[in-house]
Amino acid sequence: MSDEQISLPSPPFDSISSVRYSPTNPDHLLVSSWDTTVRLYEVGNKTRQTEAKAKFEHRAPVLACCFSDASHAFSGGLDTSVRELDLGTENMRNLGAHNDAISTMAYFRESNMLITGSWDRTLRFWDSRANSPQHSSHDTPERVYQLDLVNNTLVVAMASRLFNIYDVRKMDSPIQQRESSLKFMTRSLACMPDGQGYATASVEGRIAVEYFDPSPAAQEKKYAFKCHRQTIDDVDHVWPVNALAFHPTSVPNFSFIYLFSVYYRYNTFASAGSDATVSIWDHKVKKRLRQYSKFASPISSLAFNCDGTKLAIAVSYTWDDGEQGLKTAERPAVFVRTLGDEVKVLNEWSNKGGLVVSQAAFHDVYGLDPELLCLVPRPVKAVVLLFPITEQLETKRKAEDEKIKNEGQPLLDPTVVWIKQTIPNACGTIGLLHALANSNVTFSPQSPLAQFIDQCKDKTPEERATLLETTPLFANIHADAASSGQTVVPDNLDTDLHFTCFVRAPAVRGEPESPGGHRVIELDGRRVGPVDRGECGEDLLEDVVKAVRMHYLSNTTSVQFNMIVLGPGEEVYARG
Repeated sequence: MSDEQISLPSPPFDSISSVRYSPTNPDHLLVSSWDTTVRLYEVGNKTRQTEAKAKFEHRAPVLACCFSDASHAFSGGLDTSVRELDLGTENMRNLGAHNDAISTMAYFRESNMLITGSWDRTLRFWDSRANSPQHSSHDTPERVYQLDLVNNTLVVAMASRLFNIYDVRKMDSPIQQRESSLKFMTRSLACMPDGQGYATASVEGRIAVEYFDPSPAAQEKKYAFKCHRQTIDDVDHVWPVNALAFHPTSVPNFSFIYLFSVYYRYNTFASAGSDATVSIWDHKVKKRLRQYSKFASPISSLAFNCDGTKLAIAVSYTWDDGEQGLKTAERPAVFVRTLGDEVKVLNEWSNKGGLVVSQAAFHDVYGLDPELLCLVPRPVKAVVLLFPITEQLETKRKAEDEKIKNEGQPLLDPTVVWIKQTIPNACGTIGLLHALANSNVTFSPQSPLAQFIDQCKDKTPEERATLLETTPLFANIHADAASSGQTVVPDNLDTDLHFTCFVRAPAVRGEPESPGGHRVIELDGRRVGPVDRGECGEDLLEDVVKAVRMHYLSNTTSVQFNMIVLGPGEEVYARG
């Protein structure tokens, strides 16, 4: 694993039902499992190892767990009992029981109450400080599958696609009763941290975004979309969405220094399914921000830590293929992924290669809407685009290449450095090199990048490809980048995603009527050569976005697009 993702030691040996982070300690993680245990981990980092701190044995599979504070937690499952766990002494205390399995729970900190939901069609409130811990019981019309809490609003997902919404301060009746917007059984639920609504997902590969405000204007904003699906050999495969988790940042902090990373987290949630993938979504702009590389098994649970810097991912068999699938299932595992450092990987590599990152660095682009583009530091020197290889885009590419062969590109600057791609699955490496070689950035003298780019200038595209193959610094860059998320290359060789690069170059002024100025040039190692995408003004990013909309987004319905830019380094940006 890379430094950005670690695997927890001593994982459960049966399917994982839930992962939950401490509300105050960003490194403490609870894991409940069908192997009848709840385990407490202290998640490490580069300088500190991850440790299994405690393990609590139960009489039957554990379906739910949650923290109350830094040193106490609760659990429940098929044995129907509600237990308080002392994380320091590893003692357990039985608070009481439901009449059937406990499927879900959450802790209401304002009143120090545990809320549990059960297949016995009740919600129960518990106060572990009282002599009689069960505080109250409330009937529900159906079995409780999931519940979540934000502020004073409790959302309960039940069988038969029913939802009850309560004010926890007045539990005599729900304030709203709804039927799911989705047509199949509810599998997961998560409330928005800003208290505006919730997301829910079904076994049929769909997510619905709902709002609490019952007014027609608010209800017009709700929507649902398909996800965790794939077409294999012309057959549509649909997987359950097993887990949802909102990033805990609810109000954007527009501090100048942290503006970019904070905006990325605001409004985002993660989804995970039996297709073994995790996607990050922005529910406001209705866009997938990224999808992480596929795991070995289905994902049963997700959790962000309290400061939003880590995402815990429970990978285990979810019984979608019955007993037959169990025979080939991998052992359960819990991975913890560090968030927000995807571009850092590229900058670290570039710095190692000789780029003076105080003067120029890579930055994420969080979307193509104007309010998101304005967050990208200027001036932009190059843009790298990740896009899906679809039938429509391939047809368009071949037609464009044929036209270039026949008609040429009279305004194309012949000094643009273009590298022919000959290494399989190295489009990410070549995209980065195209950006660096055509951007007038500063390199350390005699550094690997400086030497490579200097040697490229007098070579043909094919000779540059040979030079790339024999330069050790670049040999594994695409594999290293694959572990970092949306801005880098997937690590499987059968990927349907590809990288291309856009740079600004002067127009050739060979004829009196030549317009002069600058052009947007696309550099893709799979093409017949550089592609002239038209005039370029003072803002390269603005013109690249126009080109991407025209030549890519208009030719496919896929959402698998992501973008990074080569822009000013920290020192330059701070001066600006």
